[in-house]
Amino acid sequence: MSLGQSLGLALAVILSVGCVPQPLSGPGKDQKDVQLHYQMGINYLNEGKTPQAIKELLEAQKTSSKNADVEHALGLAYQQKGLGDKAIDQYKRALELEPKLSEARNNLGTAYLTKSMFDEAIKEFEQCLKDPSYATPEKAAYNLGVAYFNKKEPDKAIEYYEKAIALKDDNPNAHYNLAFCHEERKTYAKALEHYKKAANMDPSFKEAHYQTGVIYEVQGNCPKVVEEAKKALDIDPDYLRARLMLGKGLICTQKAATGVKELERVQKSDPEGPLGKEAQGEILKLKHSKYRGIPKP
Repeated sequence: MSLGQSLGLALAVILSVGCVPQPLSGPGKDQKDVQLHYQMGINYLNEGKTPQAIKELLEAQKTSSKNADVEHALGLAYQQKGLGDKAIDQYKRALELEPKLSEARNNLGTAYLTKSMFDEAIKEFEQCLKDPSYATPEKAAYNLGVAYFNKKEPDKAIEYYEKAIALKDDNPNAHYNLAFCHEERKTYAKALEHYKKAANMDPSFKEAHYQTGVIYEVQGNCPKVVEEAKKALDIDPDYLRARLMLGKGLICTQKAATGVKELERVQKSDPEGPLGKEAQGEILKLKHSKYRGIPKP
């Protein structure tokens, strides 16, 4: 994968969405009935049962039409369902009822981000950071990093990823995205530092190992390329990008026969795709190299 690879392949764009407040506040005709539908909606939301969550939260909304927490939760449900415009409307309604509900403001920002409305998103995240009572400012800082990266302002992206990490160092995606920004700048030492931190924080983060291998490939450190590719494949044996990297790395370390076997696996798994074609190209290149044919094991 080249250093200029697309955002979707390289950058961890998982947004830091805020939590729904569990205690229900605000007026209602029948507080007990509202609480029941609200809590059932939250439970369904946490279980990923979005249609059921929306149904329960709409019932809560019918009983209490001016409750910011209900509107906020309904916004999250719509966002989880992929209904961005409805989510934005709900978050705005929650904030009209309770302007200091910064979790809803952060979520409004993430909804704007998914619609590529970056300036609108930045405005909401910045307001979150100005709120001294906001309990999770690291989420807004991280989301600002994502917004500025998408705006092609890497200096600002780096600033806010670093701020997110300084506020609370528990987000491997912040390290990964920070590393990717440094990789694009060719400040490889910094990139390696943060890719490794991302991988250490999340043992399932195969992309962090892969991107580490990309840098070692650029630096010509073939044994390290093989090492990182194997780590990624230990996590996901079907990760074809890592298998392609492993094949190329093995050839680079003079283990051509073993490397070709890995490339052939990629070619077989993706015969018409870009990875399969790249693997085929590497095999053909080897056939015409100084080896004069693929050596036997």
